[in-house]
Amino acid sequence: MTCTRHTSSRPPRLLGAVIVAVCAAAVARAEPKYVGWTKVEASREIRELKEKLREGGQFDDNAKQFLQETALPQLALEENRSLIERTRKRLRELLLGDVGEDKAYADIAQLITDFMTAAARDDAADPVVRVNAMLLVGELKAKSGKPWAAAGPSLAAAAGDKNLPDAVRIAALAGVAKHVAAGAGDDSLAKTFGPPVAAILGEPVAGPRSAEQEWLVSRALQLIPALVRPAPPKLAAFLAAIVGDEAQAIDLRVRAAAALGATADAASGIDAAAVVEAIRKLAITALESEEKAAAARRFEDQYRRGGAAPGGPQGAPFGAPQGVGFDGQPLPAVDPLAISEQACRRAAWRLHTLGTAIFAADDKPGLATLMGDAAGPAKELAKQLTTEGLTLDSDPVEDALLDALDVLRPPAPGGKAAKRPVRQPKPEEPAGDEQKPAPDPNASPFDNPFQ
Repeated sequence: MTCTRHTSSRPPRLLGAVIVAVCAAAVARAEPKYVGWTKVEASREIRELKEKLREGGQFDDNAKQFLQETALPQLALEENRSLIERTRKRLRELLLGDVGEDKAYADIAQLITDFMTAAARDDAADPVVRVNAMLLVGELKAKSGKPWAAAGPSLAAAAGDKNLPDAVRIAALAGVAKHVAAGAGDDSLAKTFGPPVAAILGEPVAGPRSAEQEWLVSRALQLIPALVRPAPPKLAAFLAAIVGDEAQAIDLRVRAAAALGATADAASGIDAAAVVEAIRKLAITALESEEKAAAARRFEDQYRRGGAAPGGPQGAPFGAPQGVGFDGQPLPAVDPLAISEQACRRAAWRLHTLGTAIFAADDKPGLATLMGDAAGPAKELAKQLTTEGLTLDSDPVEDALLDALDVLRPPAPGGKAAKRPVRQPKPEEPAGDEQKPAPDPNASPFDNPFQ
C-alpha cells in the first residue's frame, strides 16, 4: 500500500477540524424550503403529492425527502409555535388523508412515527415540541379509524422510559390509553403495553415530581383491567396495599380500588373483607377531606372579614373595619357553603367508583363476589356508595355531600349532628320545587363514571 505525501502547509489535523466546522455550519444554516405551515399547505409539492396519492400512486423517494426536510420539521419551527396544536392536527390530516394505496399510507404513517418519536426524544428540542411530537404519534390512525398499531411500540417505550421528561411520558401514555381502549380483548396488548405499565407502577410517588408521577400511576392503574385479568397475587397485593395506604393520594387509592375490583378473583389471594373495610374508610376520608377544606376556607374568609376567630377577639385583622377589605371597599356577601360544585362532582365520582369496585352486578367482577356467604354487608355498602354518588352527581352541592358523609360515617357518641348552613338559591336559580335540573355530568372536568 502506498500513500502520497501531504503537501499542504496546514497541519492535517487542523484541516480536518476546519472541514468539520464548515460542514456543521452548513447544516446549522439549513432550513425547510417553506417556513410556516400555511406555506406548506399552499405549496406546489403538497398539491402534486396529494393528487398522486389520491389516485393510488406510490410514496417515492422525492415525496419522502419533502416530508422529512420540509413538512414534518414544521412542528418544531418557531413560526408555527403559537399554532402548534393546529399544525399537529393538520400534519396528520393532510399527509394521511385521501391516500388511496395501502402501502403508501403505511409508509407515510411509519415515517411520521419515526420522525416524531425522534423529535420527542431530542433533549435539545423545546419541551412543547417534544410533547406535541409524542401526542402526534399517539394520534396516528389506520385507515380503519383505529390507532396506528405500528406506533404502539414507540409509545410503550417512551411511556416506560424514566430518562424522558414526565411531560413526554404523560403524552406517550395518553397514546397508549387510546391503543388499549381500541384493542380491548386483544391478547397482544399485554405483551406490548404491560411492561411499561408495570414499570410506571413500580416508581415511587413522592418528592418534587409527585404530581406528575401521580398522574402517570393513575393512568397506568386505569389500564390494568384491559391488560391483566385476572390479577395475579403479586399485583393484587400491590393494589390492595395502595387502597389501604393513607399516605397515598385519595384519587390514586380510588383508582387502585377500581382496578382491584375489576381484576381480582379467587386465585388472586387477597383478603376481600379487609379491602372492603379499607374502601369504606377511604370513602369517609374522601368526604371528610372536602369538609375540612371547606371549614378552612370559611375560617379564612371570616378572619379576613373581621369576624370572630375561634380563640381570638372580635375585629378585623390589621385594624381594618369589619366587613371592609384592605382596599377600603365593602367585601362581598359570604357564601356559607364553601364546597364547590367541581369538588362535589369529584366526590361523586369517588363514591360511585368505590361502590362499583365492591359490587356492580351479579355478572360482573367485584370484591363482594369473592366473599361468599359473607358478601351481604359488602353489597349493602356498595349500594350506599353508588347511590350517594349518583345523588351527589345530580345535586352537586355541599349539603348533599355532607348528607353522604352522614350516611357513611357513624354518628359521634352521645351527640347530634352539627347544624349545617342552609343553601340559598343563587339569583339566577328558581327557588323551591322549581329548582333548575342538575347540569349535564359531561360538563365535569373529571372522568364521568355514570355513562
